[in-house]
Amino acid sequence: MDRTAPDPSWSAYLYALLEAFAAWLERRLPSLHGLRDLPTRVGPALGLVAIVSVIVILLAVARGIWRTRRDQRRPLPVPASARTIPAAAPLPDRDRDGWRREIERCLAAADVAAALEALWWWFARALTTARVDPAWTSQELLAHAQRRELGSLALALDRLLYGAARPRPADIHAFLSRAEDVLA
Repeated sequence: MDRTAPDPSWSAYLYALLEAFAAWLERRLPSLHGLRDLPTRVGPALGLVAIVSVIVILLAVARGIWRTRRDQRRPLPVPASARTIPAAAPLPDRDRDGWRREIERCLAAADVAAALEALWWWFARALTTARVDPAWTSQELLAHAQRRELGSLALALDRLLYGAARPRPADIHAFLSRAEDVLA
């Protein structure tokens, strides 16, 4: 006769697992006293549902605490400014002579800053009639126009535009005269 004990059924495994988990929860959270006896009192399936419910509730509480702590560490967003930055007005499409007239008009109005901007555009149109990006430096303009031999002229223009001393109208006229001789 065979005296070996039969293998336990799946429900016995489930029951043992539930008891072990309930005991673990009771050790961690003493306020859940009596949870270990729940599978015995209500049956394994209902005990499993109860334990899963407790786990879900604990996870929800832990998640809420984690979010609260994370939100406290996060810097407050900077409110968007109601002030808008106006877009630059598009430059009128002028040829070389049109920019020369604009330089003279600005100098007559004693607007040296506008005359310098017009001077750069005059120089650009003197080199090329192709599209010119207003963000280009004078050196980039020479490269796109394939006129690198005019580097000293572009350097003189950059000194007027970005130099330490504010140029006078006579300085602008002197550059125009020199540039017209070189570009003729």
